[in-house]
Amino acid sequence: MSEGSETAWALSLVPGQVCYLQLPAADGARASAFYAAVFGWDTDEHAPDFVAPGLIGQWVQGRPPAPDAGPMLWLHVSDMDETLKLVTAHGGEILEPPSPDGPERTLATIADPEGNPIGLASHARNRLSCALTPC
Repeated sequence: MSEGSETAWALSLVPGQVCYLQLPAADGARASAFYAAVFGWDTDEHAPDFVAPGLIGQWVQGRPPAPDAGPMLWLHVSDMDETLKLVTAHGGEILEPPSPDGPERTLATIADPEGNPIGLASHARNRLSCALTPC
């Protein structure tokens, strides 16, 4: 992220918005490759930083993943089945398979190659969005 775009991004933040994320990663290059391939994050395999939609962060060595404790990161995905294929193809693991959470949301839980649990959420397209673009 360039200095000018980082300043513009920082000025757009609202109080309480998550703005920075540190993810445990024993192997930053492996984590970088996984998140770039599966979620399209802008990563640099030679730097500990990444840019995700609406968020910046870094891979952190020396901090173990906490699969059974702490906050849970949930990422929106547009196609759950395709995302889960990418997860397993790039070294991740499906911890909880997709299951409905109400009439319009499906949830699944994965572990990235570093062992971090990550929640995935896909949302049904509502009638308005289907009217704008074919479902």
